[in-house]
Amino acid sequence: MDTMDNFDVTIIGAGVTGCFIAKELSKYKLKVLVVEKEPTQAMGPTKGCSGIIHAFQLPFNSLKGKLCLEGNRLMDEEAKELGFRFKRVGLILVARSILATLIAKLIKFYFSRYVEVEYLSKEEIRKLEPNVGKIKGGLFFPNGGVVNPVEMTFKARRFAEINGVEFRFERKVVEIKNGTRNGRRKGEYEIVLESCEGDKETEVISSNFIINCAGLYADEIAAMVGDRFEITPGKGSHIVFEDKSFSSHLMAAIPLIPERRTKGGGSLVTIDGNLIWGPNLVDIKDKEDRSVKKEEVDGLIRKHSKIFSKLPEKAISVYAGVRAIVGKDFIINSPVKNFINVAGIQSPGLTAAPAIAKLALRMLKDMGLELKKKEEVKTEVTPKTLKTPKTLKTETKSNKGDLICHCRLVYSEEIEEVIEEGARTLDDIKHLTGATMECGRCLPDVLGLMDRKGVKLRKDTCNSYIVWKD
Repeated sequence: MDTMDNFDVTIIGAGVTGCFIAKELSKYKLKVLVVEKEPTQAMGPTKGCSGIIHAFQLPFNSLKGKLCLEGNRLMDEEAKELGFRFKRVGLILVARSILATLIAKLIKFYFSRYVEVEYLSKEEIRKLEPNVGKIKGGLFFPNGGVVNPVEMTFKARRFAEINGVEFRFERKVVEIKNGTRNGRRKGEYEIVLESCEGDKETEVISSNFIINCAGLYADEIAAMVGDRFEITPGKGSHIVFEDKSFSSHLMAAIPLIPERRTKGGGSLVTIDGNLIWGPNLVDIKDKEDRSVKKEEVDGLIRKHSKIFSKLPEKAISVYAGVRAIVGKDFIINSPVKNFINVAGIQSPGLTAAPAIAKLALRMLKDMGLELKKKEEVKTEVTPKTLKTPKTLKTETKSNKGDLICHCRLVYSEEIEEVIEEGARTLDDIKHLTGATMECGRCLPDVLGLMDRKGVKLRKDTCNSYIVWKD
């Protein structure tokens, strides 16, 4: 008897794009599966991005440009529906020369047809950003914002899960085959999955539709159905500063000569209040290279310090993410029957994710997938304990258990709750609660809670063991 699991739609990849597509599909009477090679969601390019919700993307008539604007407009609604933190802090592009001032005024004239923008004098900018350096003026885009990308993705995943979408983590797609077996077609495709640990056990599932959201490995998935494009990895390094009063907006300089392959990064305040400078863009060969080199940090400081009159205090961390670069635009297409590529989703992919999800839904409908809405969609996404900055108090116990993280006031029950809701790595817990985000003193206690809950002690990916237990 054939016991192969059959799905209407299989999404390959649980980054922000895959999880938002799953969230949209969960509203319909469909059997949906999300397959992810890592232990949890958002452990690839999503985790490594800076968390900026972009105000715009050039050119405006590109797929990137259109989906960025639509995603930005949807973000307030998505944040309210899913319960993730989102703040429109605004973007300031400063003009550091007379020529840059002229460029700013031309930008305002052209951009105002697409996005809200205001020209500010140097005095007006200095009122908003007292630490700004020598400038002539600049542009203000009020719709620029920030999120925690892991939190945003986790919330989309949980919405999808509570509405019936199945997630299978630590499963790598190794083959996609025609769905005909013994003269019978159960689904358009058979997908061979391999366990990412142990004896590499395989399983085969059947699916009528496939959506390729495999991030850095989307080219390898596409090749399994005969499509050909190449993902080029591009590393972006960031510096995290402790100073939470240095700046309060997204900040960047208007370039006299635009950089060819990147918007150039900038200075941003995170949803938790920390300051980040970055990212840059470094070509790499290894898709898993997240190293940060001294010369990269020095370059970020040289570049972004020009915006300000002084340097921020206490750099507390550095990190790098890897972009999935393929050409100048996103690849969102259907190269073969019932198969959709959602590939090359680099910046502004985080911003565009809600819009990409709606586009994918329209494409599935056009391909013949019957979309019947559910009578009831659950909207109560948990947990409700995601952290916001607090003032440190002296008590070590509360109704939330023992105080684990003194820097962020994270209690044991809060960590246990996110584990029960699906957090499976240290980085998951860090981004969802704030524990271990700063000094790291709480690391042993967090690992102890993970162990007691039966969670493998890993930093982020399948093989990133902090402690190995037989």
